[in-house]
Amino acid sequence: MFVGKTTELAFTSCLSSNLKQIIAQVLAKLAEPIEDGRHELDGDNAFFLVMSDHTQPLTLRKSECHQRYLDVQILLSGKETFGYSLQPFEALDEDYLAERDLAFSHHVVDEKFVTLGENEFIIFPPGQPHRPLIAPEGDGSPVRKVVIKVDGATL
Repeated sequence: MFVGKTTELAFTSCLSSNLKQIIAQVLAKLAEPIEDGRHELDGDNAFFLVMSDHTQPLTLRKSECHQRYLDVQILLSGKETFGYSLQPFEALDEDYLAERDLAFSHHVVDEKFVTLGENEFIIFPPGQPHRPLIAPEGDGSPVRKVVIKVDGATL
């Protein structure tokens, strides 16, 4: 896992040059108004989703992981808390990895939390459990975000 700020990319020197290039490419596209939905970068190897969503209380959010894709989640507006673990799930509750590269589980080991604000991002490698869209407080609030999906094999 890696946490950064889009206005301080100098701190991303530990990331692969390919991933840094993809993040820069997406940030350049975000300089102009952009519609919600899927946007192509390199077919199924790299693409990004722009979404307007709403955070929810922790108990309503599921922890997830991906097998193929690395996630770069950039918060454009609002505040969002992410749960994560530094260990794999003990078991899967819902396994859609073959069809959708997505699995859910309540079997999270030692879950930790981080809250991001506008122009901050978090990176989850394939296999790392994470729980997005948790409300930092109360019942939740609107967020606008980008999720960059990068095939781990291309890195």
